[in-house]
Amino acid sequence: MRKLIGILLLAWVTLTSASIAQANETLKIGISGYPETLHPSFSASAVQSYILGFVRRPIMVYNHAWKIACMLCDTVPSFDNGLAKKVPLANGKEGVQLSLSLPENAKWGDGEPLTTQDMAFSIAVGQNKDVAVADKEVFDRIVDFNIVDDHHFTVTLDRIDYSYNAFMGVEILPAHLEKPIFDADPASYQKRSLYVTAPDTPGLWFGPYLVTKVITASAVMLKENPYWWGKKPQITDIQLRNFENTAALEASLRAGEIDYTPGEIGLSLDKVIGFEKRFGDQYDITYKKGLSYYHLDVNSAFAPLGDRRVRQALLYAIDRNEISQKLFAGKNAPTLDFIHPDDPVFTDDVLHYQFDAKKADALLNDAGWTRTGKAMRKNAAGETLHFTLYGATESSTGQLIQQVLQNRWKQAGIDVDILNQPARVLFGETLPQRKFDGLAMFGWISAPEHLPLTILKSDQIPTAENQYEGQNYTGYNNPKVNALIDQIELELDFNKRIPLWHELQKIYATDLPALPLYHGESGFIFPKWLKGIRPTGHMYPSSLWAEQWHRTDQ
Repeated sequence: MRKLIGILLLAWVTLTSASIAQANETLKIGISGYPETLHPSFSASAVQSYILGFVRRPIMVYNHAWKIACMLCDTVPSFDNGLAKKVPLANGKEGVQLSLSLPENAKWGDGEPLTTQDMAFSIAVGQNKDVAVADKEVFDRIVDFNIVDDHHFTVTLDRIDYSYNAFMGVEILPAHLEKPIFDADPASYQKRSLYVTAPDTPGLWFGPYLVTKVITASAVMLKENPYWWGKKPQITDIQLRNFENTAALEASLRAGEIDYTPGEIGLSLDKVIGFEKRFGDQYDITYKKGLSYYHLDVNSAFAPLGDRRVRQALLYAIDRNEISQKLFAGKNAPTLDFIHPDDPVFTDDVLHYQFDAKKADALLNDAGWTRTGKAMRKNAAGETLHFTLYGATESSTGQLIQQVLQNRWKQAGIDVDILNQPARVLFGETLPQRKFDGLAMFGWISAPEHLPLTILKSDQIPTAENQYEGQNYTGYNNPKVNALIDQIELELDFNKRIPLWHELQKIYATDLPALPLYHGESGFIFPKWLKGIRPTGHMYPSSLWAEQWHRTDQ
């Protein structure tokens, strides 16, 4: 699962001094970015997830302990509690049927009951061929849905894997409002939905808050939901204000025009670090290492980089601790591989790559890339060891890292050009079509114990023949890794999966289809009176638990 976060320009709304000086129950949050839509089925951006966290709830989430937990269901089904069972499928294979229950007191923001009819409608939308939902794979896995009563339903999935009971990705929609619009013309539903034309409609939402006003690209206003069935929030009103640049966000924070900026979609880590140095004594500032994996994808089809020795030398030749210290004040520490250190399947029993110029030199010499003095390395044919390092023009932090890498590799005798492209080009064409003659630096966000199906399996290498589907941009093809991923997916016993995960990590750290940099940390800037916010470190935002937030100055 990869989520790309775009920074959108702001048409700021001027607020009167009276509106700024609102009641103590109002919380003003500064964010960087604005979602393309508030419809929960048609986007998977971080900023959309954060905003929707206040006004709706997923069926299930990963909680703060990185365990599957119900939010809009009563009990997580399992084979042990009898709410999950194996069932034969029409294709002769075996699937899994989950029995789930919606909270009986759940209501939409207009007072209408939230029922299994809403769930049925949501699945119908996701499975309609004329509708392009964000996570189509989730709906493709559903082979049967059955309503038991208003609050109980069963859903049958097309295979049994280790995440068989994690029913995530289906966002429930209000059938009483949206179904007539959808039925009229499914193909144009995305544009005609009330989530687009009238997002302040109370019946669209069912979290502790409702959307009361939307100023496109600028702000989203929320108020307490009178029909919320959970813990009553102490903070009655929330204002989410989008800023066009970090300087404006910082200035507004310092002026008291906003109270809080969240790490998920607020200031970048380097900006938070700089802010803390100047004003840290006046705020509570928290850092959280997350599931954003920053790395360098290696195009193995580019001859010099197809040699594992060269890839290993590239990693030995850079000082990732230097990047951490100089750019991030010791944060964003080097990671071993794509698995987060807090993930229960992580192991550190893999090949480590501390900065070691001598090891880099020996590996490059062994691979046939030698040098005389401080000249660039050449092979026996007289060709210079040269490649291009790609990145996104929108990432100022990434460009700083590129400069450090380029300098270190030059010291090792490797000639490196830097080429940055707009994100729409890099992720829309260059990477999917594997047009990069070297390395590409970017990050992606996944889930706890997330299987790297799309990035490591050989059948996910994008090609013209498969219409460039798949995210194995490196072209990595290792039959043993293919088999390990299949084994992990089908092994239901967590304790038996652990050694399989460890073997996969060892191969990854040795082969280096991508060069790991770090798992990104996020910085949260709180006023000293705001308590109860708990960053998760994964893709589910802290806003999903907003009813626990409270003030200490009243």
